[in-house]
Amino acid sequence: MAKARFGQQADNPSPTTEEVVRLILAQEVEGLVKYSPRARDGHDPEAVHQLRVRARRLRSELEIVAPAIRTKPMKQMSSDLKWAGGVLGRERDLDVLHELLSSLSDGPSHVLDATVLESVDAQRAEKTERVQAMINSKRYRRMVRDLRSAVDNPPLRASASKPASEVLHPVLIDTLSSIFKTVELYGGSPTSLELHEIRKMAKRGRYGAEVASTYLGERATILATTLAEAQGVLGNIHDQIEAIVYLSAQRLLLDRDFAFSASSEAPSAAIDWLTHSVTGLMSKWRAPLERARCLSENLDVEPVKVRSFFESHAMMSETY
Repeated sequence: MAKARFGQQADNPSPTTEEVVRLILAQEVEGLVKYSPRARDGHDPEAVHQLRVRARRLRSELEIVAPAIRTKPMKQMSSDLKWAGGVLGRERDLDVLHELLSSLSDGPSHVLDATVLESVDAQRAEKTERVQAMINSKRYRRMVRDLRSAVDNPPLRASASKPASEVLHPVLIDTLSSIFKTVELYGGSPTSLELHEIRKMAKRGRYGAEVASTYLGERATILATTLAEAQGVLGNIHDQIEAIVYLSAQRLLLDRDFAFSASSEAPSAAIDWLTHSVTGLMSKWRAPLERARCLSENLDVEPVKVRSFFESHAMMSETY
């Protein structure tokens, strides 16, 4: 089981909402401060990844604790983090695509011509410059300064003095219920866009469960780990579909140039491999979500009344 990011403290099993907010801000802002200089240099893809994770995770966690934060500061922090996460995300997505295509290039059955990766490299260079410009911008510096100030003096409502279990738990339950209802709504053969939406919802549910581990302990940590498993499978599906889309476009370009017609065979072979891989992954994301649904019914609240989607779609193997 993955290590809990927060977790219930033995000497403080029932924290106030303020204590939870302070814990979240301290941990995530520390990460932003730590990885910003490394991401600014432009030579550390992992720093870009970690910076994006902190920005997007903090934004989601702030939404979870929003009932305890004043409206105006909440909107400002959320807007800034959305902006930063978007810029960082575009570079990170290209890093993931490059890594995936490079791994495929090592396969003897579909060695990709260097021209297939040239476009990704060019786009990565452009996005790296945008990330560097963002980190050096006045807005980014002001965002980090405001967040560091919020660590010491969070903009709290009066409700922050109440127990976290009272203020934050309804948000968690609503988030979890939305996940399972959405999966039910999409049915047995979700589109790639619907799967991407489920992935984002699973991620929010995971963050919500991690926050809830401060007052629910191991039950919430296990739930977060289970949702992370589903998120991981859905993330692999998304990344591989994005690679298929890119390779399909590259194949069309190569086919139009008769001098490179032979090169288009490599993207075709890679597309076939990725399509087979996606098909296999399609049968693996429902099981951890079903376990998460069962775990959500053991959170000291009224059980989530959502009919199991396995009742209608028992472990179906789908094609995207």
